[in-house]
Amino acid sequence: MATVGILGGGQLGMLLAESIYRYGGTVAVYDPDVNAPAHRLAARSFTKPFTDAYSLGQFFDHCDVVTYEFENVESAPLYSLAKVKPILPSVKVLATCQDRIQEKEFLKENNLPHAHFATAKTVVELEQQARAFQLPFIIKTARGGYDGKGQWLINNTKELETLLDDTDLLKHEGSGFVIEAVINIAMEVSCIVVRNPANKDYVYPVFENIHKNHILDFTIFPARLPLEVADKLQDIALATAKRLDVNGLLCIEFFLAKRRSPNSSGIAIGEWTIYINEMAPRPHNSGHVTRVGSSVSQFDSLARVLLNIPLAQPKGIDVGSYCMGNLLGDVYLAQGTNGQKSLNLQALEAFPEVIDVVLYGKHEAREKRKMGHFVAQNKTGDEALASAQKFRESLMNSRVD
Repeated sequence: MATVGILGGGQLGMLLAESIYRYGGTVAVYDPDVNAPAHRLAARSFTKPFTDAYSLGQFFDHCDVVTYEFENVESAPLYSLAKVKPILPSVKVLATCQDRIQEKEFLKENNLPHAHFATAKTVVELEQQARAFQLPFIIKTARGGYDGKGQWLINNTKELETLLDDTDLLKHEGSGFVIEAVINIAMEVSCIVVRNPANKDYVYPVFENIHKNHILDFTIFPARLPLEVADKLQDIALATAKRLDVNGLLCIEFFLAKRRSPNSSGIAIGEWTIYINEMAPRPHNSGHVTRVGSSVSQFDSLARVLLNIPLAQPKGIDVGSYCMGNLLGDVYLAQGTNGQKSLNLQALEAFPEVIDVVLYGKHEAREKRKMGHFVAQNKTGDEALASAQKFRESLMNSRVD
């Protein structure tokens, strides 16, 4: 029985572990948080810091193959550990995707669609580049940002000067900054590619993503897009995964615009212009919907790669459309529980179209913290979204006694 090691113990690791067990493997999880959801499914848990070289070595010795469920694992020490046991996707892929400067340069070098950008290593260089960059723009830290963190929208010179006066910027000088042109976003979508070491690959249908406060709120599957646009997105996603030489999963997040951004390299198709926003070499929150909306879930696909099982073509289940809704800590707090009590799910009785609910078992509910998700199914994407919105609103109004 092969042992798969998962770096990171969040909900993505937890759901991946379920798939690994179904295919006959076993799981070891490395996460300093003893209450991390994936630890509950681990045959063996490691809870030392990610900086503990000795414990990481023990973890790798215990595993046959290793993967990761988030990008904030420091890639530098993994290069030597990859000589002990294979890491999929590779450390090189992780290093590219966890650093916005490397990621943007990769897109540029490979003629993949992206917004106009500039890079800077120091605050002084950032100021020089920003003053020469056309307003408005976004400044992003090269490392560590997610769900809108480490990003600043700059509309005018006054906002730039205010940011440059912030001494907190100095702590990012080691990794650097990206300055990026603002895209007039009409829709955000994502596309997941699975590839194995035998260079067999498949592409999932396109996901349409709706964000609130920079956090994924709803995912509609398949995306409400013309077929030729969806086909082009899948083509770009597959080309990106091949050029990055991914073995495992790669989720590409796209911006779609109705108006081309100045100096950009977006790809136009019909009335739409396509830009790659960022890449994630792991299971993705938008892919939760594949557990019920696809013949093969993203977690099953990755488990097959890790356990050297042949891949299968993921096909959308042709019974209407699906909408995944995130359940943040806000829902728990609205019900009057901080996570110590179970979520009141009595609203399910009135919503038979909600066909999947997954609660991650996190011990503390906080605003904006991902605590679970659900999937609604209906005849069209619009109707599935409406069902999901109404169900979550009903949950918000259901107090825990």
